[in-house]
Amino acid sequence: VADLARQLAQGMAPQLDDEALRALAWAASLHEIGISIAHSGFHKHGAYILENADMPGFSRRDQTRLAALVRASRGGLNKLALSSSDPNWPLILCLRLAVVFNSGRNNLTLPRMHLECDDGACELRLPAAWLNANPLTQAALDDELKAWREVAPSVGLTMLRTR
Repeated sequence: VADLARQLAQGMAPQLDDEALRALAWAASLHEIGISIAHSGFHKHGAYILENADMPGFSRRDQTRLAALVRASRGGLNKLALSSSDPNWPLILCLRLAVVFNSGRNNLTLPRMHLECDDGACELRLPAAWLNANPLTQAALDDELKAWREVAPSVGLTMLRTR
């Protein structure tokens, strides 16, 4: 998840500084920490752990940001109250897409893909033949794209699609 999230973030490089990329890497590494409590709603449990644990080397601000990213890694986007002024929405997009492609834990060989965003228009490029050969991932990706379309105006995203 961390490797793919980092790869996808490269398409948003002008918007993301080193601090944001570090936060993305940490969140991707920790996104399943809540499974130790319960599988159901593990993203919420993980966020709670990150908000309340003693984490030497992390400021409260860092912990709050990590918790927000982990909470956003799954579940409904409409509950997150994202806005165009939220610097985390590009990180959330990269993290959620990386989770979609790695959710099966089946050592699926991922295709070459590229996320490119320009002035609010984002496009995820990946081979159509690969999507046709992986219908469960295609369905999960379609659900994710639909969720982003619903919150797109609030984050300044004009379009998210696959090609």
